[in-house]
Amino acid sequence: MRVGIIHTASSPCGCAAAIARGLASLGHEACIVDAEQIEFRVAELAARCDIVIDHTDTYRGQGRLRSLVRALLESHGIVIAGSDAKACALADDKAAAKARLGDAGIPVAPGVLCVSADDPIPSWLRPPYILKPSAEHMSRGVVLARSGAEARSRLGELLARFGQPVVLEMFIPGRELAVSVVDGEVLPPLEWVTEAGDAGVLTEAFKLRDVQPGRRDAVRAELAPDESRALADLSLAAFRALGLRDYGRFDVRRSPGGSFFFMEANVTPSMEPEEALALSARWAGMDFPALLGRILAAALGRRPAASRGVREMTVELPAGPVRLRVPWGVHVPPPSTVELARLLDIRPGERVLDLGCGSGLLSLAAAKGGAGRVVAVDIDPRALDATVENAGLNGFSDRIEARAGSWYEALAGGERFDAVIATPPQTPGRRPFGPRYGGADGAKHLLAVIDGAPARLDPERGRLWLAAISIANVPAVMARLRERFTGVEVAGETERPFTAREYDAMDEGLFDYLESLRRRGAAQFHEVFGGEYVFRNLFIRASGVKAP
Repeated sequence: MRVGIIHTASSPCGCAAAIARGLASLGHEACIVDAEQIEFRVAELAARCDIVIDHTDTYRGQGRLRSLVRALLESHGIVIAGSDAKACALADDKAAAKARLGDAGIPVAPGVLCVSADDPIPSWLRPPYILKPSAEHMSRGVVLARSGAEARSRLGELLARFGQPVVLEMFIPGRELAVSVVDGEVLPPLEWVTEAGDAGVLTEAFKLRDVQPGRRDAVRAELAPDESRALADLSLAAFRALGLRDYGRFDVRRSPGGSFFFMEANVTPSMEPEEALALSARWAGMDFPALLGRILAAALGRRPAASRGVREMTVELPAGPVRLRVPWGVHVPPPSTVELARLLDIRPGERVLDLGCGSGLLSLAAAKGGAGRVVAVDIDPRALDATVENAGLNGFSDRIEARAGSWYEALAGGERFDAVIATPPQTPGRRPFGPRYGGADGAKHLLAVIDGAPARLDPERGRLWLAAISIANVPAVMARLRERFTGVEVAGETERPFTAREYDAMDEGLFDYLESLRRRGAAQFHEVFGGEYVFRNLFIRASGVKAP
């Protein structure tokens, strides 16, 4: 399964990489996208990803705007793990969430919403006070004021700094708890252990400090059985009141008298293995990958039964549209494969070989273009089943034959074709890391396809179509093509944006490795701005088979 991960690249949070590593251990592929580029990448996510985990911290530099990311994802029909845009917006507005919880009978800290430094502080609200911007999170701007004068001074500072209303509420002394809910289950609560100088307040600095396995500032909360039951019941009621789903976390205060006060809800709790959500899951018997699997299963369970487990799409081609059904676990054709399908020059009656057929899009494009016979090869049985189903769906069962094998190994001795098509895995790496791995310089499978093509192509009219990416040693690929063919041309190009984190999520240090290849001339990409990079998709046509 391919999972999109939305994050704020400028945030110090390491959640995106942690999620990607956890997904990889489950056999899933991750696609990491910076929230600031979501408008340009959302169509790609809709086409390529089965589900998206949105872990946006801020959008356009503001925490209060991050629900817009989910709204955009929803507008494209993307399945989101976690709460929808409406619930996210409600939970992120501390004043609105506090009002909703209060209406539902959930205890909250008494307080008021201030929009001006001159707003009166009610006499019934006694110091010390907690002040916090209404629509920020990660404890940004949270301060403790011990007097009315200090509160008023801090209020003016926060209003000027954040440009939004400020919640001023009574400070609840006692124990600070984090209560996580996953798929309807309340996990064992965590207690934060603050230093004396923190006055029991979790500041932004506290939450951003580096943590190591076995951290000492977070322990399992010890509560009496009746307290645990009461807290669990309140947490589920709060979860329902805010309309949350799949997973979330509440910051809760336990007063010295034993009362629980719900301070705020977090729809994107930190997903790093040593943070509150993962620690509570561990105490409940779930390791980090199991936690991710539980969250994904909860989200996927919302899909209509008829479409659960399959992605349906229509691809417009020059010869007409083709329909695709792509089951979970089979690679959804990326935009580059779609572009190659549109460029193919298949003539009526030709014989075509599709190497690494996946869901069968290129085989369908060949048949749609008039091919008399198409042999589709893949090593994944799920891909072969998908190709067979899609051939039938489009009326090409009599022309498309699926075979299991690696590259040319599935062919009989004398079989030849008019066209060979291939989009092999070609991401470089120091070591194998997943289905996109293409060898040390990315060219391993490309060269294997090129070397085997002359023996399988018609000597006169045969041609090889390749989709290659510019980080996969294009000079070596082009040199090998010219050794084997008299005519080699780049029939088209597109650009593919990426970030360093996207590749580091596949394998730690992978982007630095790509940089080393670029310095040697074995990879070609460039930075466009602020940590965003671009490589090229090259659509190559080779013809005129040279004699051995």
